[in-house]
Amino acid sequence: MKHRKLHTNHYLEIEYNLIDDIITGNWIGPQTESSIKAGYEDLSFFMQQQVCHKLLDNHLEVKGIWVDGAGWMAYDWHPRAEKNGLIYHACVYSRDTFSRLSTHQAIHMVEKGIIEGFDTREAAENWLKAV
Repeated sequence: MKHRKLHTNHYLEIEYNLIDDIITGNWIGPQTESSIKAGYEDLSFFMQQQVCHKLLDNHLEVKGIWVDGAGWMAYDWHPRAEKNGLIYHACVYSRDTFSRLSTHQAIHMVEKGIIEGFDTREAAENWLKAV
């Protein structure tokens, strides 16, 4: 079994790739500032629990603007996640134009750290496997 589900709710599914040592957050549907905050805190918890340094942040199925959460993710959560061991962060852009813009903004707001945006989950996963 390559992937183990760690957590599921109505806006986020978190799984751990045991072979490649990658935590994946599969975000689902519209997001609010509170769901973004809770979801990223859950991702941090499981990254620490698994002692994992790679995050595949999959926004492919996210709908709508989440720009308020983007600033919090970049300026508050990301620095704390880095202190707790996050090294490589791959974000998959949403199919939704507004969500895609929010993800793009969040990536560019991160001041330190290694974070990249990708159009497909496969490209993001391949990058994480290569680093």
